[in-house]
Amino acid sequence: MAGIYALTIIIFIYALGEVVSKLTKARIPAGLAWAVLLLGGLWTNILKPEIFSAAQVSGFGMLVVALMITMLGSTIDTPELKRQVKVIIICLATVVVSSAAILLIDPLIVNKQYAYVGAPVYAGGGAVALLLTSALKEREGMTAVVGFFTILGTAQVLFGLPVCSFFLRRFAKNFLADKENVKIWAAVSEEKEDAAGGLFKKKFMKLPKPMDTVPMNLLKVALISSLATFLAGLTGGIIHAFVISLIFGWFFTETGFLSKNMMAKIESAGLVTFLASTCLFGNYVGVTPQMFLSYLIPIVVVMVTGIVFTALTGFVLAKVLKMEVGLAIALGLTCTFGFPMTMILTNNVVDAMAANEEEHKALYNILMPKMLVAGFVTVTIVSVFVGSFVLSVFF
Repeated sequence: MAGIYALTIIIFIYALGEVVSKLTKARIPAGLAWAVLLLGGLWTNILKPEIFSAAQVSGFGMLVVALMITMLGSTIDTPELKRQVKVIIICLATVVVSSAAILLIDPLIVNKQYAYVGAPVYAGGGAVALLLTSALKEREGMTAVVGFFTILGTAQVLFGLPVCSFFLRRFAKNFLADKENVKIWAAVSEEKEDAAGGLFKKKFMKLPKPMDTVPMNLLKVALISSLATFLAGLTGGIIHAFVISLIFGWFFTETGFLSKNMMAKIESAGLVTFLASTCLFGNYVGVTPQMFLSYLIPIVVVMVTGIVFTALTGFVLAKVLKMEVGLAIALGLTCTFGFPMTMILTNNVVDAMAANEEEHKALYNILMPKMLVAGFVTVTIVSVFVGSFVLSVFF
């Protein structure tokens, strides 16, 4: 298949998913629509597995993700970071409690080994799947277990996304009803380089105005992303490059080296989001209907247990930390899909729920930093610890 044909088909699926999300007001998130369209196309042989390699977007898309995360770090306000402490507490607690529930309850219902690997995969999906794969793939008798957590990592988005979307929409509806709060949060996006409350009193790394161009801004983001990748390498992968990129995006915005909201500065938000999204598409290749059905009951058991205990923990912590219940539960559920879906889902909900530009800015400003931090805390950090614990204790 010609590359341009493959690319056009992928763009069609991407656009159709966005349309479905818009028409349903994010009740069916774009990510869920993509999963259904891609699996349906692959299972009916309408789509060929080679479509992703022919389009030649996945490899470049992964490189773009590093740049995107640095730019998303530039959207985080330092005063808002104080509020992110609550986000981190909620994410840590919900993942730990839900993982413990899966480990304690699910072995009584389904295959014990499925339950044991199900806990870390629920806690972080793809990130921890690599850890489990490297540890279990070559062991005798582990083929079915490896197949299960691979399918679970793909299938959990079908469970987590619509539930998270429901709670995000509920939060958005309540938030937008408070017009005074909307005005306050909409003002956050206005670029005030020397505003009080920043990390530094002066933007000491701010470059001269003539250097504030699209190519220069893109270069600055690339340099910081490269530095993050280099430092992550020095840690031996203990700290993921994406985590460092997010932190550096925030830090260098505070110094003035990066501008606020770099995604808008480089004038390519749509293309960057598309390329990052295509990185997820290839995960569905190789998942057959037979594989999916054979693991269906344990998948449902693991996911229902995880979601129920995530919701219960989020409800309790929301009351203790004085956060809206729907938002607390949604933050905990980011473990089921992580980045870049945290960004994509947030954009879907913001686009669907906001009636005007002011509401759009306000919702984006209050949701995006929280969802980004939540996704990284659950998927990139906590899940690895849960996976290491499961391997050392149960295998």
